[in-house]
Amino acid sequence: MEGDYSLVYRIRQIETNANQIINFKSLADSERYWKYFILNEDVVRAEYINPLLLASSGYSEQQIDSFDFLNCVIPVPIFSERFVEKNAVILENDIKFLPCRVSGGHGITTFYMGRVLKHDSIIDADRTGKRVLTDGTCVPDEPYIYKNIEDNFFMLRDNVYNWHYVVSERFRDLCRNFKLEFQKVRTNSL
Repeated sequence: MEGDYSLVYRIRQIETNANQIINFKSLADSERYWKYFILNEDVVRAEYINPLLLASSGYSEQQIDSFDFLNCVIPVPIFSERFVEKNAVILENDIKFLPCRVSGGHGITTFYMGRVLKHDSIIDADRTGKRVLTDGTCVPDEPYIYKNIEDNFFMLRDNVYNWHYVVSERFRDLCRNFKLEFQKVRTNSL
C-alpha cells in the first residue's frame, strides 16, 4: 500500500471529570511498567502480572464499569475486558494485552494494559513544538505534529519519543461501539 496514508488519532478516555487518572500503587511499580510498556524492556516477572491499579477519586463506579479506555498516569493504554475479548485476536500483531485490576474504591474491575508492539518514527521533530529541560536538552511539546504514516497498523509508538503513540483509522473503526474517544492529530501534510 505504498503511498496509502492513514488518518491518525490519539485515543483517550471519555472526558467527564478533570480528576480522572489511573495510578500505580507505588513509584517502583510506575518505573517498572514504564520500562516494560514504554521502553520495551522485558522487566515484568510473573509476580507483577495482573497488578492492582488505583483510580483517582474523580471516577464513579459506573464510569469504571462502563468505560472501555482509561487514562493512565504513564502513557500506557488501558482497555476494558469487553474491548479485549472482542479485539485481542485482531490486534495481536500491534498490541500485547496484560491483565490488570482497577480499584475505584467501590470494587475491583478487570482491565488490560496494552504494550504497543509496533514502533516507527511518527513525530515530525522539526515542526513539533519544543520544551527545554533543565539540562538544556529539548523534547517535543505542544503543538505536536506527526508524520504521514502508511496505513499498515492499528497502534504505533514513536521509536525515539516513545511516550507518544497513535492509532489509525482502522483502529478507530474497531471501536465504533465502545466507550472511548479519539482526537485527530495534525500531520505534516496539513
